[in-house]
Amino acid sequence: MAASAVDAMLKAKGYTTGSLYARIDAALADNVLTQGMATWAHSVRLEANSVRHADESNPHATQDEAKQTVEFAEALGSFLFVLTAKIDRGIEAAQATSSQ
Repeated sequence: MAASAVDAMLKAKGYTTGSLYARIDAALADNVLTQGMATWAHSVRLEANSVRHADESNPHATQDEAKQTVEFAEALGSFLFVLTAKIDRGIEAAQATSSQ
């Protein structure tokens, strides 16, 4: 689900074509994601892929791995939407104050 959340957030930011891999890289190239965020996003993507494939030695994500992927999805949402909205409101408030 965390990978689906990353997918949805990138789509909401206009990254709608290509694979999730390509969209993460495009967001990185456009400076929407930092290198660290892109690396973590790819890790979440790979973790989501691993549970879809049979692996007798490691059939499921560990509790820690699952927790990390959810933490990333929450952090990405905060960065892309919550923090950005706060910054936009702060800029608007500063401009309104300076124009008075």
